[in-house]
Amino acid sequence: MENVEKNCVEENDNIEERVFHQIIREICKEKEIEFEKLSYDWIVQLRKGNQVQHITGNRMDLNFEAAGRVACDKYATYEVLKSNDVPVIEHKMVFNPTNRSKYIDDNGIWSGIIDYFYKNNCKIVVKPNDGYEGQGVYLCETLKDLEIAIHKLFKSNGSISICPYYDIDTEYRTFYLKGECYLIYGKKRPHVIGDGVHTVNELIHSADFYLPDNSVVKDNLKNIDLEYVPAKDETFFISWKHNLTGGAVPTIVEDEALKSKITDLVAAAAHAASIDYATIDVIETKDKAMYIMEINSGVCMTKFIEQIPDGRDIAKKIYTKAIDTMFTRK
Repeated sequence: MENVEKNCVEENDNIEERVFHQIIREICKEKEIEFEKLSYDWIVQLRKGNQVQHITGNRMDLNFEAAGRVACDKYATYEVLKSNDVPVIEHKMVFNPTNRSKYIDDNGIWSGIIDYFYKNNCKIVVKPNDGYEGQGVYLCETLKDLEIAIHKLFKSNGSISICPYYDIDTEYRTFYLKGECYLIYGKKRPHVIGDGVHTVNELIHSADFYLPDNSVVKDNLKNIDLEYVPAKDETFFISWKHNLTGGAVPTIVEDEALKSKITDLVAAAAHAASIDYATIDVIETKDKAMYIMEINSGVCMTKFIEQIPDGRDIAKKIYTKAIDTMFTRK
């Protein structure tokens, strides 16, 4: 499978495969649609009468191929949205000198990277263009950290993106289908509240605190001082990222004015990217500015289902609308 498709495939754990396929199977049974797994379960084939539709990973057969590929590439998404005047997080492409040398001029890559680092107050984010779940995303505040992060990513990526650091208050995930947002939830970073007595490590392992047991969380914990003792009522963030896989907590947005504002931005992004079905992520900064962060043509809801009491029912309704759309579109 090509690297560009990585973030469009379901999360790399058996839970995602079981939950997602179980829900799709239930929907198909209710609607008298034949359900069949192919290609080592990567493809789900749906058949109703003389119609055949496919799901690859978590991608429904609802987007044009070019639009899906744009969504799977963070820099491409940035370029497309910027060219259509949609507010979007800035990205700067950096090519790997090992296998993309034809795109690099005689000055090499480092002078431009260093200039960009200083231009953005010595605080930038480095990430793979086709990344997912916050994996391989580094916050760099020194030139040494920047060099280490880029060398790590170049081991498995032909190109990467570097971005300014945005002071994010809330990150929102939206579930978009054919002009409508069927769900919007905010993601708050995982954190503990200090008592002036216990270390961060002790607070994390207390009975009333939960963090997923996965590689994302383990990597995040390596970057904090677990022996630090937060003062009473001090908020200590476990990570600067907002991924549910890293322990962020989802809260469904109910405020109509906020939903309208987010929906308008998402609709503009979807129109610019010619995308019909996707999760589209929006950030709201501390100064209340909103930007598109990324578009994902693979719609994953595993962690949401785990953390929201009626999350499975919500997910099933969205997947049902998507399947109905596949079989009724002209």
